[in-house]
Amino acid sequence: MKRYFRERLRSLRHGDSGFTLVELLVVVGIIVALAAVIIPNVASFANRGDTGAQAAENDNIQAAIDSMMADKGITAVVGLTSGNSSTSSNAWTALPTGAGTAFLFSLYLREATTKYFYCYDDTGLVTQQDITASAACP
Repeated sequence: MKRYFRERLRSLRHGDSGFTLVELLVVVGIIVALAAVIIPNVASFANRGDTGAQAAENDNIQAAIDSMMADKGITAVVGLTSGNSSTSSNAWTALPTGAGTAFLFSLYLREATTKYFYCYDDTGLVTQQDITASAACP
């Protein structure tokens, strides 16, 4: 054991410490290979998060319309897709109206505007649209 420590001490004195170029290249190669595998997976997780956010907001809008219709006793909603209208909305300040009476639908939501744009039919069924208002309602 004493001999081992003497040899180690001698090698430190002579500057035999450090990494060789080959060892450094191997480590860099491993890091590059790991990055090549991990980065595409992280990007796909971000896309799944956006899809989940759209689905969650769509469910919240549908639940709010269902709650409003049940609370107010509405069977038909005069909405965005009624008649000839084909615009989508993300501003819910006075929509929808039912039975000739306008009420604030935004009271059933946390915020008066949503990130995504939606259409709904006369029965209150919500369809999620694009992130832009240019999407036409079916």
